[in-house]
Amino acid sequence: MKILAVSDEATLEKYSPETLKEMFKDIELIVSCGDVSNRYLDYLFTVLNKELVYVNGNHIYAGDHDISFCKNLDSGENCTVKGIKIVGFDGSQRYSMGPHQYREKDVFFMVMKSYVKTMFKTVDLVISHSPVGGINEGDDPIHKGFNSYRKAIDLLKPKYWLHGHIHLKSHHEIQESQLENTKIINVFGYKVLDLDFS
Repeated sequence: MKILAVSDEATLEKYSPETLKEMFKDIELIVSCGDVSNRYLDYLFTVLNKELVYVNGNHIYAGDHDISFCKNLDSGENCTVKGIKIVGFDGSQRYSMGPHQYREKDVFFMVMKSYVKTMFKTVDLVISHSPVGGINEGDDPIHKGFNSYRKAIDLLKPKYWLHGHIHLKSHHEIQESQLENTKIINVFGYKVLDLDFS
């Protein structure tokens, strides 16, 4: 499945609808890993006319802009797109009293809830805002990953895990890791990913 994944920086908003349609004519799904505005997601959804699934980051921009036509997977919600089972986890480490900020124990319960909601079955893809603890994470406390996501990998056994939150020098930079049988990819800016779910 060819996926357009976005996060943290609205890199594509400078392009016209015609250019976007040409650039991404082969994609089958749009995924957002958070910290981009609802207006940006609406623009991508409308122009590319593809299903869009997303989680919120620790920042919400244009939150009053309705994107109820997109599928929100915060807090371990799941959906199936073209036969691909997807689970999502929003937010970051807690650093203030703002929304979508969590303690490790909050995320552990979120992970366990997601496992129950998937009927104790494995999934194909996990999307999150923050990275997995110890993998692709930043140096400061806000940009540390959640160790409970390792439990999610043990239980859900996704083939791929996409995240944002960790800014790179540009969207051209590649940051990928492997944990057990799960490939973990930072999608800062945007990435076009041809993922094999067979």
